[in-house]
Amino acid sequence: MKLGPLATVASLTLISGAASAGFSGTLSLTSDYDYRGFSQTAEDFAVQGSLDYGHDSGFYASAWGSSLDWGQDSDADIEIDYTVGFSREFRDSGISWDAGYLAYTYPGLSSANFGEFYGGFSWDAFSIKLSYSNDFAGVGKSAWYLDGGYSYQWESGWSVLVYAGYSFGNAFDVEQPFGIIPFGNPDYWNYGAGVGYTYSHLYLEAKVVGTDLSNPYKIDNGVFANDFRGIFTVTLSLP
Repeated sequence: MKLGPLATVASLTLISGAASAGFSGTLSLTSDYDYRGFSQTAEDFAVQGSLDYGHDSGFYASAWGSSLDWGQDSDADIEIDYTVGFSREFRDSGISWDAGYLAYTYPGLSSANFGEFYGGFSWDAFSIKLSYSNDFAGVGKSAWYLDGGYSYQWESGWSVLVYAGYSFGNAFDVEQPFGIIPFGNPDYWNYGAGVGYTYSHLYLEAKVVGTDLSNPYKIDNGVFANDFRGIFTVTLSLP
């Protein structure tokens, strides 16, 4: 599962539809699709892509997709997320706010579909966001996610990112929903740090991710792994 539109991401920078009006897209290849510290592809490669629209008013919408590997007992091979939101700057303060709704869909496992509301602020290279779902991952219980980070890019094209997130709520009391998802964990932290390089429409990123869970979870050779690990991603922006 992915929280938020395609992110180098992912969970760090607030999307600003006001940045440029019109359609755009991305194509990515990543060595591991990480969601809040948990691998969604059994620590293997994932192909991802997005179609995005932003309007000068601040309105934006996107569709994002990724390949999945939730193990042999799961019929979920693809994830498709749909986002609508609105982002604006507070006059000329340099502080922006962002709010929206994200729908997660799994064509092979529709019982896991769910929606999530989010809102946050960004200032300069810093961002913070709070997300809420009343039916997280389709388990019938609520969950919250608070995340924040720092992302900075130099004129040379090099960039750095550091982030952390905290997952909490009643949904994590449910053990093994659908027989595969490794809940039953306490509220936990996930984190990541990395470097990136942008050249024209190409973005390269190397980062490390992990969680503070004392017992790393793995089934079926890396499915839902949450141990400390490295991830490399190549993203092509279009046009």
